[in-house]
Amino acid sequence: MTVEFKPGVRYRMPVVFGPAPGPRQKPDGTIWKPEETGTMKAQWMTVSYRTERKSLERILPPGFALRGEPQVHVSLAFFNDLYWLAGRGYGILNVEVPVVYTGKTETIEGAFCPVLWEGVPDAIMTGREELGFPKLFADIPSLHIDHENGTAGGEASWFGCRFFEIDLQGLVETSGDKKLPGPGGATLFYKYMPRTGSSGSGGCDIAYATTSQPLPGASGDTSPIKFSDANFRKWKGQGGSVKWHRATFEQLPTTFHVVNGLADLEIIEYLGAEMIEFSAPGVAVMANVIRPVEPAI
Repeated sequence: MTVEFKPGVRYRMPVVFGPAPGPRQKPDGTIWKPEETGTMKAQWMTVSYRTERKSLERILPPGFALRGEPQVHVSLAFFNDLYWLAGRGYGILNVEVPVVYTGKTETIEGAFCPVLWEGVPDAIMTGREELGFPKLFADIPSLHIDHENGTAGGEASWFGCRFFEIDLQGLVETSGDKKLPGPGGATLFYKYMPRTGSSGSGGCDIAYATTSQPLPGASGDTSPIKFSDANFRKWKGQGGSVKWHRATFEQLPTTFHVVNGLADLEIIEYLGAEMIEFSAPGVAVMANVIRPVEPAI
């Protein structure tokens, strides 16, 4: 008797061993209950800057257009005490651009993520396949935060090649909305999975946008990460900067083109810097609201 696939549960390769455990389901294929996920803790810093419109438009997929000024929002974060990793954690380097996406029946204003790096492969394989997130691997150590002196920073590297740095200064605690820093609106991604074929002859199996925007007519929050009312702190920075270090094939054999593509986005003017720290129920990061959007063509 061959493998029998259960309906209504998630599978990932290798599929022959049963439903795939991860942030959105337990080993038996059922959804995690809030009381089973404990409390996660996170630190998240963001620097935004203005760049050239034509340069930024070159990395937008079909159906996407810039919304307002050509801005780039770069975030470095670290999650701790994640239930689905049995208490472990990891870092995230995230890039977002304010956009409008026009699909077949709906138009969505939000933040397009062209790429994000994460510090454990488990988070990458679950998010790429299940959600359509454009995830890559990087070594991302814990963030350097000095509350007394109002500074924070961090970096990302691959096999010793440091390709990204972020630095925030003059951090002053403030009140504000409980939300992730960034362009605002629904998160948007472009899910692309190549079809197996000799020399790329197969094209792709799927290519479409995914989003945290609820279906038309449905209620709900557009953020894939939910905060609790307590244990949320926010700081504004008087200054902030990022550095994308251009790389060669020898330094980053499979991702140099991505890093260099971001380095090509000239930093014309820094627009802001902020940081948040929060704790929330573990399910806050499960991103189980992400859905596909039917493309216009």
